[in-house]
Amino acid sequence: MDELSRIVFWVWRIGESEKSLVEISKNVEKAREVLELLQKYSLVDVKKKGRIFLVSLSDKGFGVYKKIREIREIVGLEPESPPRIQPERGVAEPQAEGLEPGGLPSFLVGNPWLGVLAKRGRERLGL
Repeated sequence: MDELSRIVFWVWRIGESEKSLVEISKNVEKAREVLELLQKYSLVDVKKKGRIFLVSLSDKGFGVYKKIREIREIVGLEPESPPRIQPERGVAEPQAEGLEPGGLPSFLVGNPWLGVLAKRGRERLGL
């Protein structure tokens, strides 16, 4: 892949947000290589927050990003948006209905292990 293609790819990938090096690439060497390439053309600003490097597009980089977005619109590609995660319907978490404070849920009522565990607990505490 030539340098221009790589620049376009990474500028689009960073976009309008701020990314950490790990978000750019989990491969440390690759992330640093990308960072050096984009810094070579003054397309990114890098801030260090503790041990984390945060990368965002500079004014020049944002101009490149807008041009890429315009090209995508001309070609007819929809702007990419993050996938929406919708909760599954029909799967509800069990709720403790009608449970008195200190009471037992229905699946524990009459369980013989509760007596054994209570006895062990009393012995351990010396009661």
